[in-house]
Amino acid sequence: MLKQRVLTAVCLAVGMLLAIFFFPDWAWGCVVAIIVVLALHEWCALVDIGRIGQVVLSVLCVLPIAYCAVVAPSLESDATFLIGAIYAVSISFWLFSAPTFLYFHLEPVGWYWRYGVGFLMMVPTGIAMLELRRADPLLMVAALLLVSAADIAAFFVGRAIGKHKLAPEISPGKTWEGVGGAVVGVLLFCSALWFFVPAIHNQMALLWVVVLALIYVLVCVLGDLFESLVKREAGVKDSGKLLPGHGGVLDRVDAMLAFLPFAGATLLALQLLD
Repeated sequence: MLKQRVLTAVCLAVGMLLAIFFFPDWAWGCVVAIIVVLALHEWCALVDIGRIGQVVLSVLCVLPIAYCAVVAPSLESDATFLIGAIYAVSISFWLFSAPTFLYFHLEPVGWYWRYGVGFLMMVPTGIAMLELRRADPLLMVAALLLVSAADIAAFFVGRAIGKHKLAPEISPGKTWEGVGGAVVGVLLFCSALWFFVPAIHNQMALLWVVVLALIYVLVCVLGDLFESLVKREAGVKDSGKLLPGHGGVLDRVDAMLAFLPFAGATLLALQLLD
């Protein structure tokens, strides 16, 4: 299983790197839209949204992503204000609503939560992928590497010394030791970025990098746990079978759905303050 997981991850990484560095904006927008639609398909299956509802939700999510892919909004435009508002609502969801779901072991029920949560997960993530890459392809790569660093560190540390369960009723395999490994991994990664990337070094102090890294780890864990909760309520182990060794697309991007809106908001804030 580990060999299959690693092989799939390598293939995905190569494909993403080629798309990030060599695709024009519209083609990268198509890649993002495809990822969003595939993840939405699995989300709709988990929360029991029918075919018509899936089409409606996909259109609602893809349209703003397509617009941002074709039109690069200036910092003074209304579109930039709207993007900031979308980030803010998404961040509020991950900081307040998602922990409430997890604490009380709730699941998204009713059309508002099933459609609303789907929109709040997919659209800010898609826009952040566009804006990070538009600002600098290396920022998009750094975002992907940060999530990978958290995932890999949590997996191996948890596997080696994990004894204390993080949320046994939601995701029995996750441990507090794994979370600690993720924290250390992300802190080391973000500190290395600060030291070796002048653009980051010149924009913020190391203290802010450490604070943001801790926030990023928190939301990555929240995203992972939230998807695990939804899968548990749906009675399935994986969100799909598209990616060998990883399950579905939603299984692969769960942490990114929570983290990327924060990364996009950080970029937007730095651009406005510059």
